[in-house]
Amino acid sequence: MDVKKAGMARLLLAAPDLRGSAWMMESRAFLTLCEAYENACLRRDVLRCSAEKDDETLIKSEEECRSLEAAAIAYIREQRKFSGLR
Repeated sequence: MDVKKAGMARLLLAAPDLRGSAWMMESRAFLTLCEAYENACLRRDVLRCSAEKDDETLIKSEEECRSLEAAAIAYIREQRKFSGLR
């Protein structure tokens, strides 16, 4: 699975009500958000599993993931609202 698809899968797990929107696969902005989200999640997961814990870095990483997730979900909802897409 490529990074964009993995990020999209993670996002759709977080917001299942947004599934089934085929247009998302064609949206460069959304796919870029998915890629950034997946990369941030992978960094966070490495920090979570690290033997040497760096709590401050992990907290920042968690915040980055939440921020990207919120941005992607907001993007989908806005696109649906203004374009009539489902």
